[in-house]
Amino acid sequence: MGSHFHSVRERFSQSRSELRQALEKLQQTNQALQDSHAELDRLASTDKLTGAWNRRRMDEAVGNEMDRRKRYAHPLSLLVLDIDFFKKVNDRYGHAAGDQLLVKLAAQIRSSLRVADSLTRWGGEEFVVLCPDTGLSAAAVFAERLRKTITGMNFSVVNEITVSIGVAECLPGETWEKWFQRADAALYRAKASGRNQVQIAPEMPAPPGAAAAVSGNLVQIIWDSAYECGHEVVDREHKALFRDSNDLLAAILSRQPADEVDANIDTLVRDLVQHFQDEESIIAAAGYPAAAAHAAIHRELSNRAGALVERFHAGTADVGELFQFLAEDVAAEHMLGADRDFFPYLENQRRLADR
Repeated sequence: MGSHFHSVRERFSQSRSELRQALEKLQQTNQALQDSHAELDRLASTDKLTGAWNRRRMDEAVGNEMDRRKRYAHPLSLLVLDIDFFKKVNDRYGHAAGDQLLVKLAAQIRSSLRVADSLTRWGGEEFVVLCPDTGLSAAAVFAERLRKTITGMNFSVVNEITVSIGVAECLPGETWEKWFQRADAALYRAKASGRNQVQIAPEMPAPPGAAAAVSGNLVQIIWDSAYECGHEVVDREHKALFRDSNDLLAAILSRQPADEVDANIDTLVRDLVQHFQDEESIIAAAGYPAAAAHAAIHRELSNRAGALVERFHAGTADVGELFQFLAEDVAAEHMLGADRDFFPYLENQRRLADR
C-alpha cells in the first residue's frame, strides 16, 4: 500500500514538473512571438537603410500630433530637409558612398533631436523632422543650428555636404497635405535661392508687422519702413534694437567665442534700457495718457530680459527661447504692437510743432 502511494506521489510530482516546464516553454514561446511581432512592426515602420521612420509611421504620428495640437492648442512644426547636389555624389562616388552618407546624416540628425521629435526618410535624399510643442521661431532656429552642424561634418569620401531646409508650423484647421506643401514650398525656395539655407514657409501669418525671416543663412528679425512712426529718435532706436538682436542671434548661431556673444548681449541690453528711458520721456512730453502703463511694460520686459540672459548663461535657456523673446515679445508684440498706440500722439505733437 505504501509502495502504491509512493508511486502515485512520484508520478504526480513528475506531472507537476512537466507542467511547469511546459508552462515555461509556452511563456518563452509567447515572448518570442511578441518580440517577433515588435520586430516586424519596427521593420514595417522604418527605413531599412537609415533606420529613420518611413512614410507609413510618419502618417500615423502626424495624425496623432495634429489631433493633440487641435485639442490642447500646442504648437507643431515641420522641417523638410534635402541634401544639396546629392545626385552628383552618387554620380561621382557611387551609390555605396551615397548610402553611407545617408546613414551618417540620419544618425547626426537623430542625435540632434529631442525625445519627442521624430525623423522620417521621405524619399531619396529628403528627410522630414516632426517637432511637437515647437513654434515657428524655435523650429527655424533649430533648423539653422542643424544646417550649420551638418555643414561642418566630415563625410569621409564625400568630405562635406550642405542641406537646404524648409520650415512650417501647422496652422489651425490646416490639413496635413496643405501643411506639408507649405514646408516643401519653403524647401524649394531655399534651393532656388542658392541652397545651403533655411527658409520659412510662405503664407505664414505673423504678428502685426511680421517678425521673422531667414536671410543669408541666418535667422533674422526683419525691419520694414512701414514700422516707422515718424519720430526720429524712436525710429532710430527701434532700428538699432532690430540690428542688435540680429547681431546677437548671428553670433550665437555662428558659434562665436563666448566673449563676443557676451559683448552682443551687453550691447542689446544697454540699448534696450536706453531706448525705454528715451521713449518714456518722449511719450510723456507728447501727452500720451497711458505713459505710466507703458513704462510698466518696459520694466516688465527689462526684468524678463535680465532673467533670460542669466538663464542663457547658465545653460537653462536655449537660443530658440531667446529668439522668441526678441522676435515676438519685444519686436512684434511691443515695438510693433503696444508702441503703435502712442504713434498718433507723436504725430499730433509734430503737427503742432509745424504750425
